[in-house]
Amino acid sequence: MDEPGYVINAPYYELIIPTAHWDSLAAALGKLLAGARTVVEIGAGTGYFTETMLRDLDAEIVAIEPARVMRAALVTRLARIPEAGTRVTVLAEDAAAAEVPGPVDAVVLLNLVMHFAPGERRALWRKWASALRPGGTLVVEAQYPQRAEPVEPAVLPGRTLGRRRYEARTRADVIGPDMVRWVNAYRTWEGDRLVAEEVAEFDCHVVSDERLAAELAEAGLTPVPDAPEGVHAWRL
Repeated sequence: MDEPGYVINAPYYELIIPTAHWDSLAAALGKLLAGARTVVEIGAGTGYFTETMLRDLDAEIVAIEPARVMRAALVTRLARIPEAGTRVTVLAEDAAAAEVPGPVDAVVLLNLVMHFAPGERRALWRKWASALRPGGTLVVEAQYPQRAEPVEPAVLPGRTLGRRRYEARTRADVIGPDMVRWVNAYRTWEGDRLVAEEVAEFDCHVVSDERLAAELAEAGLTPVPDAPEGVHAWRL
């Protein structure tokens, strides 16, 4: 992953996240993983979903986060949650290198897949499908955009902390076949005065639902019918 990009966006990450969308993903995880005893979360970020899974599931969680600045936020969050001390293990390796005691009941990959090239994704699916116990579930969110096309600029209103409020202006530019570059300008305002603006760029691979389905089927997984909107769930 692009560590410099995360160094820029980490201070704004939880101030800008689209809470309604993320809450719907968290609810989907609670439904799909009910009864799971062991969960691997790949790309745990600042721990938003780690915390919701701790709340909603009675499971041991292995949280994988290779970006140091994001991992700092993750462990800071977990340090204030008493049950995390016995139920969450944080790994600093990336998804290709991390090894977990297996087999596991579920593997969760949210806000992550776009960082992997096609060959890397296929290796990722094979590795983590092999970590699942029979009947285990792999969950990934629907990707956006679904094809390589520009995404017009949009402003994501964020939260206010004291005298300052935060927002992000985001767009995606096509930079090649099945590739877009997300450009996120994080803005800090005090009243009507723009105090600061920092820009983070991420080159991302476009993965359509159809391509994702073909790759997961190739890894030996089968789709879960009636998965909640916005996520794809596959079982071994």
